[in-house]
Amino acid sequence: MNLASDLPEKALFALRELYQKVENPSFREKLDLIRQAYEVLYQEYSKDFLTGLYNRRSFEEALEKAIERARREEISFTLLMLDIDHFKKINDTYGHDFGDQVLRTIGQILLKTLRKIDFPARYGGEEFTVILPGTGPHGGFGAARRLKRAIESYPFEGPQGRVKITVSIGGATYRPYYRLGAREFLREVDRLLYSAKEAGRNAIAFKAELEPAPEGLTQAERALLFRGFKDER
Repeated sequence: MNLASDLPEKALFALRELYQKVENPSFREKLDLIRQAYEVLYQEYSKDFLTGLYNRRSFEEALEKAIERARREEISFTLLMLDIDHFKKINDTYGHDFGDQVLRTIGQILLKTLRKIDFPARYGGEEFTVILPGTGPHGGFGAARRLKRAIESYPFEGPQGRVKITVSIGGATYRPYYRLGAREFLREVDRLLYSAKEAGRNAIAFKAELEPAPEGLTQAERALLFRGFKDER
């Protein structure tokens, strides 16, 4: 684990804890100003200013941690990548203000549709990513389908009236026995997103397995290795 990536969050927690313990009014007031300033900086460090979702830096750190946890605790998780269909055409036709409105609204839809433990992020441009902890293929595909339907059914209002917005989604489940690192896993899911685009857009391309399960294990060993593979959706 990259300890430096945890430093901002640990420092914020330490400031909050210290603030609660300080009794001197003058020092407490000064410490509160530092705490508030640091919270603003932490938000700018970890969140996307337009959508309010986590940013790419935070997502990449969270994905590394999700893989470490999957291997350590022998539980699966699912990763989704979403891309707004024909987003350049949307900007060219209706203007960048409307394009920003679409991005903000999709961020709100993700937050409303997902669980609190899920990790939605704006990966860049018109791409979004979602980490679904403890979620297998059935739950992961179900979440992708709910997000796709929620976005395509939302009444986006453009300058000249209603505009239908759709997304393409790639997704895959990460298993504890995978040898894939974070970058390799993300690359595989990105390829699935490309497949959804190639299928005509407004589509989902999802894989339940990316690597074969280890061979030569007894039934008891397999049960031990694969315990905890439970969909939570």
